[in-house]
Amino acid sequence: MTLGTHVAFASVLYLGGATLFGYKPDWISWVLAAVASLLPDIDLPPARMGRLFWFISVPLERRFGHRTLTHSAVSLLAVAALAAPLWLINPLYFGGVVGGYWSHLWLDMLNIRGIDLFWPSTLRVVTPGNRNWRLEVGSKGEMLLLSGLLVAATALVPLSQIGFRDGLQRLLRNFDIAREQYQRVAGTHWYALELTATENLTLQPVTGQFPIVGVWQNGLIVERDGELRAVGVSQTRHNLYPLKARLIEGEPLRVVAERVNMAGHTLRWLVSRIDQSRPYFLLGEVEIADGRGPALTGRLDSVETYNPASYRGGILRLHYARAQELGPWLDRIAVRGEVVVQFWLKPGETAVTLGAGDEKEVEKIPEQLKRFL
Repeated sequence: MTLGTHVAFASVLYLGGATLFGYKPDWISWVLAAVASLLPDIDLPPARMGRLFWFISVPLERRFGHRTLTHSAVSLLAVAALAAPLWLINPLYFGGVVGGYWSHLWLDMLNIRGIDLFWPSTLRVVTPGNRNWRLEVGSKGEMLLLSGLLVAATALVPLSQIGFRDGLQRLLRNFDIAREQYQRVAGTHWYALELTATENLTLQPVTGQFPIVGVWQNGLIVERDGELRAVGVSQTRHNLYPLKARLIEGEPLRVVAERVNMAGHTLRWLVSRIDQSRPYFLLGEVEIADGRGPALTGRLDSVETYNPASYRGGILRLHYARAQELGPWLDRIAVRGEVVVQFWLKPGETAVTLGAGDEKEVEKIPEQLKRFL
């Protein structure tokens, strides 16, 4: 096959792989794949590679002939071994070289004579089996193949940037695909969910773009009208039932997390250490042994389904909670527990750390003991 056909076929395989398997293509690995797709023809002096490396090409052709040694599995393994250091720089560079070289062998199997894939065996590998369907170099059939490959490569350029599943999600607006997308890239960018849904309690329609905060019970947590709501298919665990959904990528995101031991402290002390002007979320569990579980819930979990802060059996569970969701528990002293504070930063924002805190005096005598004093 001609140079253009080999480069086009290598490009289709490279971009098609990015579309199907989700790796991010870049120019360096693409160029490496294209150049590697020409290397096997170093055994043919008239070819571009043969003319460039004539001092290698001429002896190779005299000794082994065309489409033998350099078109075999032996050479493919040798190229993989020589390119192995590229894996340490970027695995995609290594894959580009090996994949590009293999693309040449695969395409030359369509030639009338095929290739000696199992050299030094003289067994010729061809496809398809019917000789009449194979292609002569420079023939009208090859030109038709080249045209098809160029169209395919052009179509795959935008698809390779988003991937097959992401492209399908944009077309179908499927919530499950959007959730899987977010789970793969969470913490890398700010994301919003373009959503058409039904409110589970009121059965009212909900539409709009809502910032995504996190994942919850096979669903997503979004911010709606300043409150956090869970989106998903479960009517017992989620607030919003999704009908259509699309993931929207925003600015790059940097997440800085700090762990805080809460034993002997109140949540007010923790909140006072946080700059409330910066986006943050609290995750973790805190034991508050005061025996007032039902009185402290603040919300009815059975009605609201998802709550950023929920209390049962003396355990306060925080899942992407903020200060405004902690009212009933702010001044309760924790017996034990740990809370992770996540700070979400935009590009160029300075790092955030916890301050010293200001904890007011709180009555530390449990309510159950007060009547004996």
